[in-house]
Amino acid sequence: MVLYLCTDLCNLQAAIRHAPALPISDESCGLFEPESDSGSPPLTLEILKALGDYENQAEALELPPIEIPEKTPIDPKPVKKAVPCVSKLSLFSLAMSLAALLLILVYPLLFPHPPVGVAWVTDSIGASWSWRDPLEKGTRLVAEEDVIQLYKGIVKIRTDNGACVVLEAPAEFRFINSDELAMPYGRVFVNVAGSSNGFAIQTRDSKIIDLGTQFGVYTDMRGETELHVFEGKTVLIAGFRNKAKQVADVIAGQARKFGEFSSDIRSIALSNSFFVRDIESKANLVWRQDKQIDLADVVGGGDGLGTGKINTGLNPSNRIADKPGELRDRRGPNTYNPIVENPFIDGVFVPNGAGPQIVSSRGDVFADCPETSGYFYAEILNTPVKLLNSVSAANPLSTLPGDADYSGGDHPFLCLHANSGITYDLNAFRQRLAGSRILRFSAVLGILNCAPNEPIKTIADFWILTDGQVRYKTTLSRGESEPADIEIAQTDRFLTLIATDGGSQNIELDRNAIGYDWCIFGGAKLILE
Repeated sequence: MVLYLCTDLCNLQAAIRHAPALPISDESCGLFEPESDSGSPPLTLEILKALGDYENQAEALELPPIEIPEKTPIDPKPVKKAVPCVSKLSLFSLAMSLAALLLILVYPLLFPHPPVGVAWVTDSIGASWSWRDPLEKGTRLVAEEDVIQLYKGIVKIRTDNGACVVLEAPAEFRFINSDELAMPYGRVFVNVAGSSNGFAIQTRDSKIIDLGTQFGVYTDMRGETELHVFEGKTVLIAGFRNKAKQVADVIAGQARKFGEFSSDIRSIALSNSFFVRDIESKANLVWRQDKQIDLADVVGGGDGLGTGKINTGLNPSNRIADKPGELRDRRGPNTYNPIVENPFIDGVFVPNGAGPQIVSSRGDVFADCPETSGYFYAEILNTPVKLLNSVSAANPLSTLPGDADYSGGDHPFLCLHANSGITYDLNAFRQRLAGSRILRFSAVLGILNCAPNEPIKTIADFWILTDGQVRYKTTLSRGESEPADIEIAQTDRFLTLIATDGGSQNIELDRNAIGYDWCIFGGAKLILE
């Protein structure tokens, strides 16, 4: 304790070194007056020692104990997590955003966008497909629908922009819009003569952009593709996987091939008959740009390309009471009988010269029509080989005049037993054959050798007319023949073929003037450009 007190006093002395001296008591503890401020003695160790002795001799004082209050226990309380302050406006904005997103996702399901029609089916032959609607004329096709698979047959489609598209099975396709078709595989011919926008075809690895009028595209299931350009110009963009794209201009008369098995676009021979250019279901017409149309085949209900039935034909008097294929003498008026079920045949008639002979639905008149008996014996027939061979077994058709042997049906011919006539609509062919030009009509004229030898000479007249005007006329007897070839102008509308009996040699035998007048137009055909 003394040590502490001594130390504190020393510190006090240092602190008040220049202050007045502290009063010191004498033995009786009385105070004395200090000397002047300038001469005040400092505290000495003796003074401090005296103070220490005094402290040791002083009586001890008892201090009351200090009570320390006990600590009150604090109950632990759960600490609440801080909750960020979110405004009601933020919550509302979030709710509206989620609602908008949900509406975007659900709206197309609840309110699907109405399909956009881009084309319609105009005709088909033997076709069936995978689409939900039946395949029939007038079926509407829409853009970006599911892919359509054409399992079999041929379908003809016209887009809203006027392009004509003919697709052959098997094929898979869909319209992107009215000017573009996607076709992973199949065969298609496109005629854009009636379109102002052109047309484009997409395959798996290419795109063909048409800048002309007629082209065809074929692509198989492996990706091999052929492009054939018949008129105008196309741009071919071939983009193969992991390879650089190639661009080439392909013009009329050229063809190109490319695909998975050939890295480069290469030239190939153009094929005029590889694609179906047009169809006509009523006449069963499937046209592949053949250079000729067989008119006998058309009479047999065909397309002029060999699809007609032989030994079938048309009654020139158009009498429903007559049985098909009936052979007997019948007489008919010279009225003109339109054939509405066949678009290529305008009409038929029995010429007799008794009055103005109308030879077309337009009213064209055959002014030079001779007087005839007005009788006919058979229908106008397509290659009636079996029928004519049964007429006279002793005179088979193998002895026909000319170089061709018509006995086996390998060479088609049109049989017009006198008196009969038929008129073809040339414009119907032009419209159906993608604008092809008809150059000529040709045939070998003759009378079949099946007529027996008899006193009455077999004789008949052959007539070829365009628009009612005589272009060719000849008179032939049994065993005679001659070729006929006439030019067809673009302005010619109707072609008429007639066989007349050549006049009776005996008025009493007028009915027999048609006896065995089996007149034929062998290989009767239209020659195309």
